[in-house]
Amino acid sequence: MHVKKTFSNKTFNFFVVFILTIGFIMPYTAKAYKNISASDVRDLITTSSPVIIVDVRSPQEYYSGKIPTSINIPIEIFESQIKDKSIPKTTQIVVYCQKGNRSSRAAKILDDLGYTNVYNLGSIGNWPYDLVK
Repeated sequence: MHVKKTFSNKTFNFFVVFILTIGFIMPYTAKAYKNISASDVRDLITTSSPVIIVDVRSPQEYYSGKIPTSINIPIEIFESQIKDKSIPKTTQIVVYCQKGNRSSRAAKILDDLGYTNVYNLGSIGNWPYDLVK
């Protein structure tokens, strides 16, 4: 009696390599930070829950108009400054910049450092409310 194989050895080997590759790559490519809306950021600011709002633009950009309660840590020194501040890893942190590129980099840095409540507002243009000068 002849039993028909459903998978060839070549196909089986491909699936094994594929699964192992996914298992090694996925933990490093998946982002843990989340995008957040301006209204949700405003809610975080007005509630009693501690939140740090970080503007990662240059100081000149920051002082031209910023989100209330935000602090400025330019992206060029962001990682070293965050490490120096010893902020608890569970702190809610929102990042933003001019167009969204630098804030995405900052969110990834925080994620890589083990922060678990990281939010990316992206562009300051997403903030429809009053800015502080």
